Amino acid sequence: MYVLLAALTQMIYTFTPEPIDVVIPYHPKDAETLELCIRGIRENGENVRRIIVISKEPATSSAEWFDEANYPFSPEDLALEIFHGDAEAAHTFLTAPNTRIGWIYQQFLKLYAPLVIPDISSNVLILDSDVIFLKPLAFMDAKRQPYFTVGTNYTKEYFEHAAKLLPGLRRANLNYSGIVHHMLFQRPIIDDLFHLISLQHHTEPWKAICRCIDQAEVYKSCLSEYEIYFNFVSLRTSQKTIRHIRWTEVVPDLYNINAYRRQNYIFIASQEWYRRYCKDHQ
Repeated sequence: MYVLLAALTQMIYTFTPEPIDVVIPYHPKDAETLELCIRGIRENGENVRRIIVISKEPATSSAEWFDEANYPFSPEDLALEIFHGDAEAAHTFLTAPNTRIGWIYQQFLKLYAPLVIPDISSNVLILDSDVIFLKPLAFMDAKRQPYFTVGTNYTKEYFEHAAKLLPGLRRANLNYSGIVHHMLFQRPIIDDLFHLISLQHHTEPWKAICRCIDQAEVYKSCLSEYEIYFNFVSLRTSQKTIRHIRWTEVVPDLYNINAYRRQNYIFIASQEWYRRYCKDHQ
Protein backbone atom coordinates (compact mmCIF):
# COMPACT_ATOMS: atom_id res chain seq x y z
CA MET A 1 0.00 0.00 0.00
CA TYR A 2 2.87 2.39 0.77
CA VAL A 3 4.27 2.10 -2.73
CA LEU A 4 0.88 2.54 -4.36
CA LEU A 5 0.26 5.78 -2.50
CA ALA A 6 3.81 7.02 -3.02
CA ALA A 7 3.69 6.34 -6.74
CA LEU A 8 0.61 8.54 -7.11
CA THR A 9 1.67 11.32 -4.74
CA GLN A 10 3.04 14.43 -6.40
CA MET A 11 6.77 14.99 -6.03
CA ILE A 12 8.94 18.04 -6.48
CA TYR A 13 12.36 17.11 -7.82
CA THR A 14 15.57 19.10 -7.58
CA PHE A 15 17.20 19.12 -10.99
CA THR A 16 20.79 20.17 -11.63
CA PRO A 17 22.08 22.69 -14.18
CA GLU A 18 24.53 20.19 -15.63
CA PRO A 19 24.70 20.01 -19.42
CA ILE A 20 23.22 16.99 -21.13
CA ASP A 21 25.22 13.84 -21.80
CA VAL A 22 23.87 11.73 -24.66
CA VAL A 23 23.83 7.94 -24.45
CA ILE A 24 23.33 5.84 -27.60
CA PRO A 25 23.00 2.05 -27.22
CA TYR A 26 24.33 0.51 -30.41
CA HIS A 27 24.00 -2.77 -32.32
CA PRO A 28 25.79 -3.41 -35.63
CA LYS A 29 22.44 -3.58 -37.45
CA ASP A 30 22.38 0.22 -37.12
CA ALA A 31 25.78 0.75 -38.71
CA GLU A 32 24.23 2.80 -41.53
CA THR A 33 22.65 5.32 -39.17
CA LEU A 34 25.12 5.64 -36.28
CA GLU A 35 27.29 8.42 -37.72
CA LEU A 36 24.20 10.31 -38.91
CA CYS A 37 22.73 9.93 -35.43
CA ILE A 38 25.86 11.27 -33.72
CA ARG A 39 26.25 14.18 -36.13
CA GLY A 40 22.57 15.07 -35.87
CA ILE A 41 22.54 15.34 -32.09
CA ARG A 42 25.91 17.07 -31.96
CA GLU A 43 24.79 19.75 -34.42
CA ASN A 44 21.20 20.16 -33.23
CA GLY A 45 20.99 19.16 -29.56
CA GLU A 46 20.91 22.14 -27.22
CA ASN A 47 23.29 22.11 -24.24
CA VAL A 48 24.89 18.77 -25.18
CA ARG A 49 28.26 17.86 -23.63
CA ARG A 50 29.38 14.23 -23.99
CA ILE A 51 28.12 11.70 -26.52
CA ILE A 52 28.60 8.09 -25.39
CA VAL A 53 27.97 4.98 -27.45
CA ILE A 54 27.25 1.77 -25.52
CA SER A 55 28.15 -1.43 -27.34
CA LYS A 56 30.14 -4.65 -27.13
CA GLU A 57 33.02 -3.20 -29.13
CA PRO A 58 34.03 0.32 -30.24
CA ALA A 59 31.91 1.31 -33.22
CA THR A 60 32.95 4.88 -33.98
CA SER A 61 35.65 7.48 -33.40
CA SER A 62 33.02 10.24 -33.36
CA ALA A 63 31.94 9.60 -29.77
CA GLU A 64 33.07 8.05 -26.50
CA TRP A 65 32.67 4.31 -26.04
CA PHE A 66 31.33 2.55 -22.96
CA ASP A 67 31.64 -1.21 -22.83
CA GLU A 68 28.29 -2.85 -22.08
CA ALA A 69 30.23 -5.54 -20.19
CA ASN A 70 30.59 -2.96 -17.39
CA TYR A 71 26.90 -3.18 -16.58
CA PRO A 72 25.85 -5.23 -13.52
CA PHE A 73 23.91 -7.68 -15.70
CA SER A 74 24.21 -9.54 -18.99
CA PRO A 75 21.58 -10.89 -21.41
CA GLU A 76 22.02 -14.24 -19.68
CA ASP A 77 21.33 -12.67 -16.29
CA LEU A 78 18.18 -11.01 -17.60
CA ALA A 79 16.88 -14.23 -19.14
CA LEU A 80 17.42 -16.13 -15.90
CA GLU A 81 15.42 -13.53 -13.98
CA ILE A 82 12.65 -13.44 -16.59
CA PHE A 83 12.22 -17.18 -16.15
CA HIS A 84 12.54 -17.01 -12.36
CA GLY A 85 15.73 -19.06 -12.16
CA ASP A 86 14.70 -21.75 -14.67
CA ALA A 87 18.04 -22.19 -16.45
CA GLU A 88 16.63 -24.48 -19.13
CA ALA A 89 13.83 -22.08 -20.07
CA ALA A 90 16.30 -19.17 -20.06
CA HIS A 91 18.68 -21.05 -22.37
CA THR A 92 15.84 -21.95 -24.74
CA PHE A 93 14.84 -18.29 -24.93
CA LEU A 94 18.40 -17.06 -25.44
CA THR A 95 19.07 -19.46 -28.29
CA ALA A 96 15.68 -19.31 -30.04
CA PRO A 97 15.75 -17.95 -33.62
CA ASN A 98 13.05 -15.44 -32.71
CA THR A 99 14.45 -14.45 -29.33
CA ARG A 100 13.93 -10.84 -28.28
CA ILE A 101 16.67 -10.81 -25.69
CA GLY A 102 18.66 -8.17 -27.58
CA TRP A 103 15.66 -5.86 -27.72
CA ILE A 104 15.00 -6.41 -24.02
CA TYR A 105 18.67 -5.99 -23.10
CA GLN A 106 19.04 -2.60 -24.77
CA GLN A 107 16.15 -1.27 -22.68
CA PHE A 108 18.06 -2.12 -19.50
CA LEU A 109 21.21 -0.51 -20.93
CA LYS A 110 19.21 2.70 -21.28
CA LEU A 111 17.57 2.61 -17.86
CA TYR A 112 20.83 2.01 -16.02
CA ALA A 113 23.04 4.38 -18.04
CA PRO A 114 22.61 7.29 -15.58
CA LEU A 115 23.76 4.99 -12.77
CA VAL A 116 26.55 2.99 -14.41
CA ILE A 117 28.59 5.31 -16.63
CA PRO A 118 31.33 7.13 -14.64
CA ASP A 119 31.10 10.92 -14.26
CA ILE A 120 27.94 11.10 -16.34
CA SER A 121 25.64 14.11 -16.07
CA SER A 122 22.47 13.90 -14.01
CA ASN A 123 20.71 14.91 -17.24
CA VAL A 124 21.04 12.06 -19.72
CA LEU A 125 19.47 12.04 -23.16
CA ILE A 126 18.83 8.45 -24.18
CA LEU A 127 18.91 8.24 -27.96
CA ASP A 128 18.19 5.29 -30.24
CA SER A 129 20.97 4.83 -32.78
CA ASP A 130 18.58 5.13 -35.74
CA VAL A 131 17.39 8.64 -34.80
CA ILE A 132 18.63 11.56 -36.89
CA PHE A 133 17.97 15.09 -35.66
CA LEU A 134 17.53 17.57 -38.48
CA LYS A 135 16.79 20.83 -36.70
CA PRO A 136 17.78 22.39 -33.34
CA LEU A 137 15.95 21.11 -30.29
CA ALA A 138 16.09 21.62 -26.53
CA PHE A 139 15.37 18.76 -24.12
CA MET A 140 14.83 20.74 -20.92
CA ASP A 141 13.66 24.24 -20.08
CA ALA A 142 15.33 27.04 -18.13
CA LYS A 143 14.30 25.32 -14.86
CA ARG A 144 16.00 22.09 -16.09
CA GLN A 145 12.60 20.45 -16.29
CA PRO A 146 12.18 17.93 -19.11
CA TYR A 147 10.39 18.33 -22.41
CA PHE A 148 8.58 15.19 -23.53
CA THR A 149 7.91 14.72 -27.21
CA VAL A 150 4.95 12.37 -27.60
CA GLY A 151 3.70 9.80 -30.07
CA THR A 152 0.55 7.73 -30.48
CA ASN A 153 1.80 4.15 -30.01
CA TYR A 154 -0.26 1.92 -27.74
CA THR A 155 0.65 -1.63 -26.72
CA LYS A 156 -1.46 -2.98 -23.88
CA GLU A 157 1.24 -5.46 -22.78
CA TYR A 158 3.53 -2.55 -21.92
CA PHE A 159 1.03 -1.29 -19.37
CA GLU A 160 0.21 -4.73 -18.02
CA HIS A 161 3.91 -5.04 -17.26
CA ALA A 162 4.07 -1.54 -15.76
CA ALA A 163 1.13 -2.26 -13.43
CA LYS A 164 2.89 -5.37 -12.12
CA LEU A 165 6.05 -3.35 -11.59
CA LEU A 166 4.39 -0.56 -9.62
CA PRO A 167 0.73 -0.60 -8.61
CA GLY A 168 -0.80 2.60 -9.92
CA LEU A 169 1.65 2.93 -12.82
CA ARG A 170 -0.66 3.24 -15.80
CA ARG A 171 -1.14 5.11 -19.04
CA ALA A 172 -1.36 8.69 -17.80
CA ASN A 173 -2.98 10.12 -20.93
CA LEU A 174 -4.85 8.01 -23.47
CA ASN A 175 -3.71 10.32 -26.28
CA TYR A 176 0.03 10.18 -25.59
CA SER A 177 2.81 7.64 -25.89
CA GLY A 178 6.34 8.12 -24.66
CA ILE A 179 7.76 5.96 -27.46
CA VAL A 180 9.48 8.50 -29.68
CA HIS A 181 12.98 6.93 -29.81
CA HIS A 182 14.60 9.38 -27.39
CA MET A 183 14.00 10.63 -23.86
CA LEU A 184 15.68 12.76 -21.23
CA PHE A 185 16.40 10.61 -18.16
CA GLN A 186 17.20 12.64 -15.05
CA ARG A 187 18.95 11.16 -12.06
CA PRO A 188 16.50 12.35 -9.35
CA ILE A 189 13.63 10.71 -11.23
CA ILE A 190 15.50 7.47 -11.93
CA ASP A 191 16.52 7.30 -8.26
CA ASP A 192 12.91 7.79 -7.17
CA LEU A 193 11.54 5.25 -9.66
CA PHE A 194 14.11 2.61 -8.71
CA HIS A 195 13.58 3.25 -4.99
CA LEU A 196 9.85 2.59 -5.33
CA ILE A 197 10.47 -0.54 -7.40
CA SER A 198 12.87 -1.85 -4.75
CA LEU A 199 10.35 -1.13 -1.99
CA GLN A 200 7.63 -2.96 -3.88
CA HIS A 201 9.64 -6.06 -4.83
CA HIS A 202 12.41 -6.22 -2.20
CA THR A 203 15.11 -6.77 -4.81
CA GLU A 204 17.26 -4.86 -7.27
CA PRO A 205 15.20 -2.90 -9.81
CA TRP A 206 16.54 -4.73 -12.88
CA LYS A 207 15.59 -8.06 -11.33
CA ALA A 208 12.12 -6.82 -10.47
CA ILE A 209 11.57 -5.46 -13.98
CA CYS A 210 12.57 -8.85 -15.41
CA ARG A 211 10.38 -10.83 -13.03
CA CYS A 212 7.34 -8.74 -13.96
CA ILE A 213 7.64 -9.71 -17.63
CA ASP A 214 4.89 -12.08 -18.71
CA GLN A 215 6.64 -15.22 -19.92
CA ALA A 216 3.80 -15.80 -22.39
CA GLU A 217 4.66 -12.47 -24.04
CA VAL A 218 8.44 -12.70 -23.95
CA TYR A 219 8.74 -13.34 -27.69
CA LYS A 220 6.55 -10.30 -28.40
CA SER A 221 6.38 -6.74 -27.06
CA CYS A 222 6.59 -7.42 -23.33
CA LEU A 223 7.84 -4.16 -21.79
CA SER A 224 8.81 -0.59 -22.64
CA GLU A 225 11.41 1.44 -20.79
CA TYR A 226 10.16 4.62 -22.44
CA GLU A 227 6.54 4.05 -21.37
CA ILE A 228 7.61 3.18 -17.82
CA TYR A 229 9.64 6.36 -17.44
CA PHE A 230 7.30 8.70 -19.34
CA ASN A 231 4.16 7.61 -17.51
CA PHE A 232 5.89 7.52 -14.13
CA VAL A 233 6.95 11.15 -14.60
CA SER A 234 3.51 12.09 -15.92
CA LEU A 235 1.81 10.68 -12.81
CA ARG A 236 4.46 11.68 -10.28
CA THR A 237 5.18 15.36 -10.96
CA SER A 238 4.02 18.47 -12.76
CA GLN A 239 7.65 19.34 -13.55
CA LYS A 240 7.52 18.54 -17.26
CA THR A 241 6.24 19.91 -20.54
CA ILE A 242 4.48 17.84 -23.19
CA ARG A 243 5.26 19.01 -26.70
CA HIS A 244 4.17 18.12 -30.20
CA ILE A 245 6.83 18.38 -32.86
CA ARG A 246 7.05 17.08 -36.41
CA TRP A 247 8.79 13.70 -36.64
CA THR A 248 8.35 10.40 -38.42
CA GLU A 249 9.51 6.81 -38.37
CA VAL A 250 8.22 6.15 -41.90
CA VAL A 251 11.64 6.44 -43.54
CA PRO A 252 12.11 3.93 -46.38
CA ASP A 253 15.73 4.85 -47.13
CA LEU A 254 18.58 7.18 -46.19
CA TYR A 255 19.03 8.80 -49.60
CA ASN A 256 16.72 11.76 -49.20
CA ILE A 257 17.20 12.98 -45.64
CA ASN A 258 17.33 16.63 -46.69
CA ALA A 259 13.79 16.32 -48.03
CA TYR A 260 12.60 15.69 -44.46
CA ARG A 261 14.49 18.76 -43.30
CA ARG A 262 12.85 20.88 -46.00
CA GLN A 263 9.48 19.59 -44.84
CA ASN A 264 10.31 20.85 -41.34
CA TYR A 265 10.72 17.51 -39.63
CA ILE A 266 12.66 17.97 -36.40
CA PHE A 267 13.90 14.38 -36.45
CA ILE A 268 13.40 11.07 -38.20
CA ALA A 269 13.74 7.53 -36.89
CA SER A 270 15.09 5.44 -39.74
CA GLN A 271 14.57 1.90 -38.49
CA GLU A 272 16.65 -0.82 -40.13
CA TRP A 273 13.81 -3.35 -40.27
CA TYR A 274 11.57 -0.86 -42.10
CA ARG A 275 14.24 0.11 -44.63
CA ARG A 276 14.87 -3.58 -45.27
CA TYR A 277 11.15 -4.23 -45.66
CA CYS A 278 10.78 -1.39 -48.17
CA LYS A 279 13.77 -2.59 -50.16
CA ASP A 280 12.43 -6.16 -50.28
CA HIS A 281 9.02 -4.96 -51.49
CA GLN A 282 10.09 -2.51 -54.17
